[in-house]
Amino acid sequence: MQFVGGKGITLFVAIVLIACGVGFGSGLLVGRQFPVHRFERFGESRFLLDPTTGRVCDPFKNPSESGNPIDQTLANNASPIRDANGFQLAKPVSNYPPPCGK
Repeated sequence: MQFVGGKGITLFVAIVLIACGVGFGSGLLVGRQFPVHRFERFGESRFLLDPTTGRVCDPFKNPSESGNPIDQTLANNASPIRDANGFQLAKPVSNYPPPCGK
């Protein structure tokens, strides 16, 4: 197939534009599904911040020790602590912040 004349050049430009659009669009979709993670220092603390997701993580925590957060939350809520007025006190989640890369 030869791209000769006005119709050939128009067809070639259309094919190139469609290919560029599909490539750019698929790159955007893949980038939204699998964003690049970059960790930055969070103030003067030891924690790191992922600006892509806005999450804070602990680089010194072992990922295998974190366990299932749902099981830990259910275990923590088994016996709620109450103050002198009978109001339930909120306990901090023991596995926060999570380890980095999880």
